[in-house]
Amino acid sequence: MQYFEAVRMGEEVARRAQVRLAGYAGSAYAAMIVKERAGEGWVPVGEEDFYAVVRKDEGFDVVVLCDGDGYVKAMSTPLPRRVAESVAAKMERDGIRRFEGSLVLPL
Repeated sequence: MQYFEAVRMGEEVARRAQVRLAGYAGSAYAAMIVKERAGEGWVPVGEEDFYAVVRKDEGFDVVVLCDGDGYVKAMSTPLPRRVAESVAAKMERDGIRRFEGSLVLPL
């Protein structure tokens, strides 16, 4: 796949993840749109959604949606820890699984 095709497809996947996460967290931003795979080159981030909670600062967390490889497609603004935990619990109740691996976060 050509890089620009992967970017186009990844932008749409990340936009959908952003909208979905904003529905839970109130505000969210698109993050990563492509990833590099050995032998395949650049590919769009995956369609599947997993959630994770990332500790930010004292008392604040960021809730993210990532693909099955841990590439973060969307992230919330920093939320008070209790709010982030509540958002994560609602996502879990709605069938979104928690990501257990290592996340790939945008820098």
